[in-house]
Amino acid sequence: MLRQTPPLEAAEAFLVAARTASFRAGATELALSPSAFSRRIQLLESFVGAPLFDRSGPTPRLTEIGARYLDEIAPALEVIRRATRRLRAPGGAVRVSASHSFAVTWLMPRLGALRARGLEIELIIRQGLDGLRDGQADLAICGGDAAPADFASEVLVELDAFVVSAPTPAGGAPVEQIDDLSDHALLTTAGGANLWSRWFEQVGRPAAPPRASQTFPTLQAMYEAAASGMGLALAVPLASERLLAEGRLVRRLNAGAPIGQQYRVVHAERPRRACTAHEAFVDWLKTETAASRDRFHSTPVAHEHYA
Repeated sequence: MLRQTPPLEAAEAFLVAARTASFRAGATELALSPSAFSRRIQLLESFVGAPLFDRSGPTPRLTEIGARYLDEIAPALEVIRRATRRLRAPGGAVRVSASHSFAVTWLMPRLGALRARGLEIELIIRQGLDGLRDGQADLAICGGDAAPADFASEVLVELDAFVVSAPTPAGGAPVEQIDDLSDHALLTTAGGANLWSRWFEQVGRPAAPPRASQTFPTLQAMYEAAASGMGLALAVPLASERLLAEGRLVRRLNAGAPIGQQYRVVHAERPRRACTAHEAFVDWLKTETAASRDRFHSTPVAHEHYA
């Protein structure tokens, strides 16, 4: 009897190739060499008897047939992933996806305490929800301004922000009132370019326009830059906790304001049967993030004497 279904590894490579920028990026994601990855795509094209990618341009693009095939097989592969997750979950580690900044600054220092409670966490450093979509993670911790449409989620912390700097701001200029912000560079991240404007809408704008912002790729990089005296940043709960506790960042101004974003825990699926380890981790996560939020809100304003 002739085989009716393509090799699963070839179909998986096809799905990865369809949503990544290049075959090389897809190969990296699956830990394959570029040539091995291409062979899997070619194997699938040979099996279905049609070209799935147009390779005439600088990067391969789905053909019309490829796009149609993707729409039809992606849901079936997701069913396989979900069934596999259900089998693997009991007694195994909870696979948690988080951004690099959140993982390094907040979650990693707590993993030892979690293990002491009998909870094993497999931490996956991924931005956004990609770890859920490709089946690598059971849960994701994400920041943003809206609930994801395709996954169940719960709010952990509503984010508000206050101004932070190094203990001695760059140039020794004071930061004691809103108008003082005009004398300092305002730091931001690539994904948070509008956070200062949201914050200013809540607390009022300086009489003079602030200086041009500097942009950093991650929250962690931005906070390190602020701690090094490069400018002022907006601190949010959780991600800023370590540097505030170490005194490398200090709070400026009494003003604090919501920025319209939250940290959420996002579930790969709403399980039909509760997984004890997942429930225990989410309960722990809610307790710990609430405690971090309370510590953030109680951060005192630093009062410095400037020369």
